[in-house]
Amino acid sequence: MAKTKEKAAPKTEKKGAAQKAEKKVPAKTDEKKEQEKQTKHVEGIKKTLLSSLLGIAGGVLSYYAPLYSILILLVVVYAQRLALPRIQIDTKEYRFTDWFFLVFMTFAFWFVSWTILLNRPA
Repeated sequence: MAKTKEKAAPKTEKKGAAQKAEKKVPAKTDEKKEQEKQTKHVEGIKKTLLSSLLGIAGGVLSYYAPLYSILILLVVVYAQRLALPRIQIDTKEYRFTDWFFLVFMTFAFWFVSWTILLNRPA
């Protein structure tokens, strides 16, 4: 019995080029994913910063005009809806949980800042 070696089919350039292209595609998708992740992170920071600053501003205004404190809170919460697109955040894809987060953050900062101002030491 003679051992016969089967010759492997010669590699063509098309196959090699296709393999190179396949190797490059994950790198591009990784870059896109990384860029998308970074964009979402920056948007999250912007959302949180805006809601906290508006909440603090609402708390300060409520301290100086206590009769209109609930109205001030409502105006500050609604102002986010107008301000978010101005800082390049797309709100069309927001779900209930996203809006709930923004309203809760605003309310929490409003309440805490107003309470701190009302309870100053004598």
